[in-house]
Amino acid sequence: MPDAASMFDKLAQSRQKAKAPPAPEPAPEPAPAPETPPKKRQRKATGKRSDPNYIQVGAYVPIELNKAVKRLLVDQDQDFSELVSELLERWVQENNA
Repeated sequence: MPDAASMFDKLAQSRQKAKAPPAPEPAPEPAPAPETPPKKRQRKATGKRSDPNYIQVGAYVPIELNKAVKRLLVDQDQDFSELVSELLERWVQENNA
C-alpha cells in the first residue's frame, strides 16, 4: 500500500495545477482621453461662501429646535445666517462688558 503522505502530496499538487490561473492576456492600452480644459465659472462668485469676511461654522442642535427655528425664519422671511450672526453679536456685547 502506498504511503498516505505521498498520496496527499500528489493530490495537493494536482489541485494546485488545476487552480492555477491561465497566463493573463496582455490588456490593450486604453486610448488616451482628449485633453479638456477645466470648466470655468459662467458667473462671478458671489455670496457669503466666496466672501473672505465670512467663515462657515457648524453646531449640533436638537432636531425639534431646528425645525421650530426654520418655521419661524420662513414666516419672518429671515436667513438662518442672519439670525445666528445677530444672536452671536448680542452675546458678545453682553459678555464683553
